[in-house]
Amino acid sequence: MKLNYDSLPTLMLFATGLFVMFASPPTVNYDEVESAGIITFQNNDNELDGNPYVLSDNEAMELVQKSTDAYNARDWEAMSALYTDEFKERMGNNLEDYFENFVEELNMDIYSMLPVKIEGSDWTRVLTWATEDRLDQDGSKERVNLFEIYYVSPEGKLGGWNQWYNPNSNPEFTSFGLPQGGKIYTNNEYDGRPLVFSNRGEVEIMEEVVEAYNNKDVDGFLKHFADEWTATDHEGNTETRTQADARERMQQWFDETETIEWKPWSIYALKIKDTDPGSGITVRSTEKRVGKDGSVWEKRLVEWFYFDPSGKITRFSQFAQDVQSEE
Repeated sequence: MKLNYDSLPTLMLFATGLFVMFASPPTVNYDEVESAGIITFQNNDNELDGNPYVLSDNEAMELVQKSTDAYNARDWEAMSALYTDEFKERMGNNLEDYFENFVEELNMDIYSMLPVKIEGSDWTRVLTWATEDRLDQDGSKERVNLFEIYYVSPEGKLGGWNQWYNPNSNPEFTSFGLPQGGKIYTNNEYDGRPLVFSNRGEVEIMEEVVEAYNNKDVDGFLKHFADEWTATDHEGNTETRTQADARERMQQWFDETETIEWKPWSIYALKIKDTDPGSGITVRSTEKRVGKDGSVWEKRLVEWFYFDPSGKITRFSQFAQDVQSEE
């Protein structure tokens, strides 16, 4: 998209951790403003910390547009000519692989650009607002709204970029996947809310639970459970278990078991949007138990674990399907 650089609208800048705008800026005569804004770094010993921004020239924007044109054409050779050697060494193989083996079509359409410098720095930052359509080779598609900051070296080479994006949820444009989806049906205030992925280490905890279970390690298995929890087995039997009684029963059961093979093939953690950190973890797996008496128990399982806000398992439900013999 060709931009009219002389008629850019007034833009509100946004980039978390990179610069700060005042909530109520004073009224100014822009003809007399030589610098504005402020840059703050988490690393307080950066010599540029606290410096304002000044406008840069249009050459940096033209460089970004050339890079975008090459990106849309999936032409790494043309794109790489615009970047620093350090960036090419770090990212070149990834982008080449992406262009050749994953994406079918790209269309990034930049509709606003603003080139700025931090006072005291020779590097230019080009702030861009864009929409991008992506079509993958597997047929999935995605439309995203983008805010990006491109970094241009004093030598006129691109050193990389930072990107923030917001996916378009319209299924006409996006089938790639969204940060939220689904729907919860309840008889309380959460009814109708979507679900989001949870990420409090639940998957890693479940992997530890599985490993301890297969190793017949009672303490390793129980350490992620609350002092008391509710369990429902695949036959619909529900009971309240405690650490003390579960430890005794599990140890006895492990002593009577020759081998255990619990093999998950998917684990995912979900929570209701805009609620406390409590989450539900679904584990799909197969399990085979061989007793010392020669008995065999083998099932396909779907199991649901509830992690309370403190990260302990307080509820468990199991659903099972017989594994049919291949003979």
